[in-house]
Amino acid sequence: MDSLSSSPKHRLSLWDAICLIVGIIIGASIYKTSPDIFRSAGDAQMGMLAWIVGGVVSLIGALCYAELASCYRSSGGDYTFLTRAYGSRVGFFFAWAELSVIRTGGSIAFMAYVFAEYATVFHNLGENSRLIYAVTGILGLTFINAFGMKPGRLVQNALTTSNIIGLIGIATIGFIWWLWPEKTTIPETTRIATEVSTAIGLGASGNSVILSTPLVLPPVYETTLALTMVLVFYAYGGWNEAAFIASEVRQPRKNITRALLGGTLLVTTIYIAVNLAYLGALGYRGVCESKAIAADMFALPFGEMGRKAISALIMVSALGSVHGLLFTGMRLYGTFGADHKLFAFLAGPKDRPHGALGALFAQAAFSLLLISIVEFTWVWRSLLKMVSTGCGFEVAEDFHSHGGIYDLVTCTAPVFWLFFFLTGCSLFVLRYKDAGRERPFRVPLYPIIPFLFVASCGFMLYRSTLYAFQQEPAEAVIVGLLIVMALPLGYLSSRKKPSGDE
Repeated sequence: MDSLSSSPKHRLSLWDAICLIVGIIIGASIYKTSPDIFRSAGDAQMGMLAWIVGGVVSLIGALCYAELASCYRSSGGDYTFLTRAYGSRVGFFFAWAELSVIRTGGSIAFMAYVFAEYATVFHNLGENSRLIYAVTGILGLTFINAFGMKPGRLVQNALTTSNIIGLIGIATIGFIWWLWPEKTTIPETTRIATEVSTAIGLGASGNSVILSTPLVLPPVYETTLALTMVLVFYAYGGWNEAAFIASEVRQPRKNITRALLGGTLLVTTIYIAVNLAYLGALGYRGVCESKAIAADMFALPFGEMGRKAISALIMVSALGSVHGLLFTGMRLYGTFGADHKLFAFLAGPKDRPHGALGALFAQAAFSLLLISIVEFTWVWRSLLKMVSTGCGFEVAEDFHSHGGIYDLVTCTAPVFWLFFFLTGCSLFVLRYKDAGRERPFRVPLYPIIPFLFVASCGFMLYRSTLYAFQQEPAEAVIVGLLIVMALPLGYLSSRKKPSGDE
């Protein structure tokens, strides 16, 4: 294992930090959520506006986290901010929720499933192919990180760089396909070109063709701004992960802020370019109706070979997200374990704070536990149905047959946004409690920008909670039980010392 020393070679560079942020954010969202976002937005222009707003709000959030992370340089990230602002109980609840359901289920397990779905397309391993690939992906990346920071850093950089190059290729090919002169004989092309021009505010394409009849959204598409923004913010999730490596980045006073803002801005630019390329190649109707949007776009010039290439890119992207989450999560739980005696096994040696193997394997274990809950949903749902019926509660006849990783994500989203909201508020609290503390970076236009971020998080908390109640997923019982375990565990665990920071 590498030891963390003051030597620059043992620390993360600015590019390392940016690769981590970009790799976690992009994941597979840009390949999966775009059709849903454009459908719920109602038209191409509103869909693109939603992507831009999501990027702006993420940049506002990055400004808030830049102040917190540069002021409290700890591997605990949000855990440190929440503990210092509200006390150890809130910090404990956050760390336990992240370990038990939020990061392990709503993020790591979900992205592992995305990887498994596309890996199965390449080579089907049989009836349990998806499960085998998901488990192998998590365990393989876990063991890579167990060998130290250097291999973990190199793998993350390679995965993220490959993904960025691939996305630039998608955007380039999409624009070329839109502008390719030999396609002008196809009637659909003029409509596609006009839609893209409308989306970017030009009103007409390079061919100066204007649609006389607007594209009418099919009645099956439900137009809702709330759902649109929920999906957009989910696609941008992960930009805050740089806070967990604040103590390991070279020249942290400058580079933490640069990584947060630079990584978020890079992702925003990529997202806007790729979505414009989708519209350019497929048109608004084609985007809305696509089941595999990037594959459909690449199939236009390259046929089935294009679909295979995109599937490989999505696999790389999903693995990059899983690896980044494992990389930062290990540091969060290591800091948490160093503070609480009951979870001391999560902490790494004092001279190797990034070598928290207990934390690394604990989050892998919880991720696999949640995957098993998804895979064996029919077993526990049948038992839950029997218990509910015995207690006099009526459940649907097909209750036992539903469920999946998406239901698990739906249940974890409200908890995630609750803590994001509290972290945003912690900026105000810590400005008051630690008024005399040096702050290498201060949020500009305070308190307006932090208020906008907190308001956005409040909106997402409300909408994600409402959506979860509407879906009535049985997984809510599992998620609720795991989170409630924080109460007795927090009571049994005595805190050893305040969360450290440099």
